[in-house]
Amino acid sequence: MKESLVQWTLLNNENYLEKRLQFPFSRKVGQEISTDFGRIDFILENTNQQQLIVELETVLNTSNKLNYCFNQILNYKNVRFTDDTSYCILYADETPYSNRIQIENFGREHEIIIRQYSLNSIKQIYSQTVHRLSLNVGLALPNPKNYTICYLRWLNKILKPFKDFGKNTLSFEDINSSFTGRTNFNCYKRLALDFEMFEEKENKFFLTNNGIEYINNFNPYINHADNVATIDLTNEQKRLLLKILTNGNWEDKIHKTNIYWFMRFVEVTDGNWLPKSIPFDNDKLEIARGLFKVSYNHRTMKEFLNWCSNYCEELGLIDRIKSTTEYDKIILTPLGVEVNNIFSMDLTLKKNRMNLSFKFTN
Repeated sequence: MKESLVQWTLLNNENYLEKRLQFPFSRKVGQEISTDFGRIDFILENTNQQQLIVELETVLNTSNKLNYCFNQILNYKNVRFTDDTSYCILYADETPYSNRIQIENFGREHEIIIRQYSLNSIKQIYSQTVHRLSLNVGLALPNPKNYTICYLRWLNKILKPFKDFGKNTLSFEDINSSFTGRTNFNCYKRLALDFEMFEEKENKFFLTNNGIEYINNFNPYINHADNVATIDLTNEQKRLLLKILTNGNWEDKIHKTNIYWFMRFVEVTDGNWLPKSIPFDNDKLEIARGLFKVSYNHRTMKEFLNWCSNYCEELGLIDRIKSTTEYDKIILTPLGVEVNNIFSMDLTLKKNRMNLSFKFTN
């Protein structure tokens, strides 16, 4: 098990981490902090503003690993963000006994706190953590599904024929007239169905009230654009899509549930990594696979995450902080936090209705 997965598991299981470190902490100061003396794995702080700088290792079974670990923690002793700072090596107790003796002796000599954890326990806790963080309060939402739709504004393309024909009902031939293939059309149709813009019956398409409102709020420039799918959503269209997104109707609404799962992804990862290229880190791929319960490869997962990020950016739910590294950072906006809370409340209410007990009724 790689160190990055161990670290992710530990930081998502504070009680276990506190017991291993014997350091009750109130907050995480930071993780993977780059300094002139190396990159610190993570720093914790307790209620007395005492900080613990942790060098995390897995199995230290070679001389090279031991020497690297010792050099790192000695370098970190040049770094402190508060006057009361301690330094710790946290390593797997599957390390050979002779090496454990060396580590203990090193700790006494250099005033380094030495702590251990069980790598086998971490493997079990990792599976439990992924399961816990992927829970949707007891309701079975569909798993995410990747569609070749990059932006919500592509709704413009499939809905504009209703405006052009001046009708609320169109045949397949009419609505498909601006598409080059059935597969391409079906992806757009899925988006429109998921956001309840029209209904399909017997190869005809009937605008809903949502669809009528969306079309009535088209950007005026849409009649002059060569590619209507590039026209940004208006504020009124964004409000409409947010209302539909949070109306509690999840059944067979893949794009809505995709956004829900992406919001959970931002929670689980603290928004610290959105892959910009392929392949990306295998450990991060496994975390995303475990959360979404899918077996996507690097390319499909990168596409899925970035397209969902686009949806959320369009609706003002997130800010994407672009970087020069392989990953961008995602931050929930105040609106994003509010929508995320609505998701949780809605699903909790649905669960409570399902589990309502009648044992006290006569």
